[in-house]
Amino acid sequence: MPSNTRVRLRRIWCATVAALIVGVASVAPAAAAPGDGLTTLDWRQLGMGNSVTFDSADVPVGVSVPVPEGMSPTRLSGVVASATNVSDAFIQVARSDGTIVGTVVVPRFGPRQLSTPFSVPLAAVPVGDNGRADLRMTLRNGTGDSVCGPIPDVSLTGLNVAYAGVASSPRTIQDFFGTVVGGVTIVTPENPSVAVAQATLGAVAAITDHYRPQRVSIDVIESTGEGVPSPGGPLQRTILIREEDGPGGARLDRAGQPSAALVISGDADSLPDQVALFRDGLTDLAQTSSAAVESVSDREIQGSDSVTFGEFSDRLSTEVLGITTLVPGFDPTMLSLGRPGMVNVHLLARYTPVRDDERANVMAVSGGEILHTSALNASGTLDTQFTIPAAQVAANEPLEFRISYEPGPGACSPRSVPLSFQIDPSSTASSSTTPVRMGGFSSIPLGWQPTVQVALDNTNPAQLDAAAELIASVQRSSATALAPVLVPLDQAIASNTGALVVASAENARALNPPINTEDSSTLVDLAAQIRLAIPDGLGTIQAFAQNSRTVVLVSTSGSWDLVDPLFAYLDDQQGDLANLRGDVLVAGRAGQTELLTIRADGPRAQVDQVGTSWLMWLGISIAVVAVAVLVAVGITVYRRRSDEPSDGADTP
Repeated sequence: MPSNTRVRLRRIWCATVAALIVGVASVAPAAAAPGDGLTTLDWRQLGMGNSVTFDSADVPVGVSVPVPEGMSPTRLSGVVASATNVSDAFIQVARSDGTIVGTVVVPRFGPRQLSTPFSVPLAAVPVGDNGRADLRMTLRNGTGDSVCGPIPDVSLTGLNVAYAGVASSPRTIQDFFGTVVGGVTIVTPENPSVAVAQATLGAVAAITDHYRPQRVSIDVIESTGEGVPSPGGPLQRTILIREEDGPGGARLDRAGQPSAALVISGDADSLPDQVALFRDGLTDLAQTSSAAVESVSDREIQGSDSVTFGEFSDRLSTEVLGITTLVPGFDPTMLSLGRPGMVNVHLLARYTPVRDDERANVMAVSGGEILHTSALNASGTLDTQFTIPAAQVAANEPLEFRISYEPGPGACSPRSVPLSFQIDPSSTASSSTTPVRMGGFSSIPLGWQPTVQVALDNTNPAQLDAAAELIASVQRSSATALAPVLVPLDQAIASNTGALVVASAENARALNPPINTEDSSTLVDLAAQIRLAIPDGLGTIQAFAQNSRTVVLVSTSGSWDLVDPLFAYLDDQQGDLANLRGDVLVAGRAGQTELLTIRADGPRAQVDQVGTSWLMWLGISIAVVAVAVLVAVGITVYRRRSDEPSDGADTP
């Protein structure tokens, strides 16, 4: 979070830019290579992960590259980072119709060969109507036995795509959020009202969800200017959010020009509703330069109790000769959660029948734990069930299926046919209610479903920007659109709904975070609580369980510039908050960021504590039994004495 000085500088900058007709280009994620007139975007910004891995030969790996409107891909480049169990190998890069456009030579790795850069031309690859260029990449293993020998493993990293041309300027609201956007700047008035802040947070969540898994940088700044600041480049977008009298709406100013900007306005009641236009793909209906949301009904709880595998992703089939991993894209945020629990999976699949002299099985794995193993047989069908533990569901651990196939003895040859395995899209994943303690960073985004409350104590003018940055970070980890709701700090503290709180340590003390304050001391909630004296204070981002929900707290016990290194750390790591381990991100005056585990490194299934009350009940039970035994003995003795003849009685 910026310091007060940094905030003032940003205001001056914004006011200056607002007076310009054409903005000065700033450093952006979309970087142009010097002198070649190309725009280069890295693989991660395009939402395509960090690498491409090949774990089998002669099996194509599909890659779909997003292309900005008005541009065309010209080159794919990167680094061959590692290669094992291959010999004289290369990777063919082809169009979707099979036409080869280039090859990547796989080097022989040794002590002096650590990695090799490569470049493949893409000018001959067409861009589809969906704004993407589809590629097929296939590992060819030259003289090595890729069928019966060890499993090959080749990894490409440092991937990026160069584009030629100039990105089209948006002419309609639909065009404004094109296939690829480098960054978005949201401009609000100084001291934004509740309506403006609510609209800003809603817009951040909607934009991030729209581009997920692409990484779109979103910056919220305050401006005193009345003009519309120009974007910093052709892939940058500017949004102005204003509270004005009259009905709400959205309009595109300077449509068709490089300086086009989207203005969202309305009064206190109608302004927050305008964000609904950017949810659920509704912008496709706004093929004009202006539109308005007249009314919005309350959003229902997201998700359902059961979802099918067909809703996860399109990767439900593979071919196996050896071992292959199939990741169907299971995402528990699609389920009706609120309080996540274990997930029951009913897996249906079809595969090539396995003969008696062959071996094949499928193993379900989540978070490194083997959940279930099924042998494949001559039936060619699989119908099985298993459970994903609640803690792994809450941590959003991926579900993987490791499938192995070994032909019969002596049958393996270059002519061997791989086993085909396909998951039935009607396979289901159903949630159940199992108590989970939602502590730690990996408890989000599930701890924020379906609604997250946002509270700011307004002790620093850049708190809205900090909240927006974390909302975007968590939204990238959630398949379901977040619904941020701005609430007063007292309400967020007392609520049992997942919350994001940005407040000073003193004002957030009631939340009882892992690192808390008391008077002038810092309290660290370890097994034995430690009280520290840190004169300059600490800046923290903490994720912890409170009131049976997940709270993320951005706080400082000193000046607000102590929080700056924490957000810089997240940017440098290019990692989202939900991917961190532990529960505290902390920095002191030296600016050194540390990731700590104080209470929990993630969600944990709750186990009822036995306590010591059983001792009292055991004592009571023993006393009751003892009394019952004494009574029984007393009755028996009495009866025996009653049956004995009295003195002087006649005997037979």
